Amino acid sequence: MKKRHLFGIVGGIALLLGSFASRFDSFSFTIMFAAGLSLLLSSLIRYKRYGDWPEQDERTKKISYTALAASFQITLMAVLILWWINYFNPLEVAIGDLLGLLILGMIFLNIFFRLYYSGKEDLML
Repeated sequence: MKKRHLFGIVGGIALLLGSFASRFDSFSFTIMFAAGLSLLLSSLIRYKRYGDWPEQDERTKKISYTALAASFQITLMAVLILWWINYFNPLEVAIGDLLGLLILGMIFLNIFFRLYYSGKEDLML
């Protein structure tokens, strides 16, 4: 077993146990439980899928970098548009809502572009 998988599994279990030891404070329990469960599940899935085989090669790295660059450029354009909306002030929106929307948008754009570029045969970009 790779150290990466082992650390993820042990860290996920530690966060799950730590969440129950937090005296059930609702906020810290929720955050620690969600982080521990996601870390544990993602590590177990990666270990089951890849085992001791390499997880990335040159093509998957190129797909990841290209998808990240594309999602960053679209998010940068969205920030520019939101700045102009704020400058002319046609609508009132809370900054926390905008930041959350930008973070989620960048994550979903990255996933979309990874799926899009992984389906292409030739990655001459």
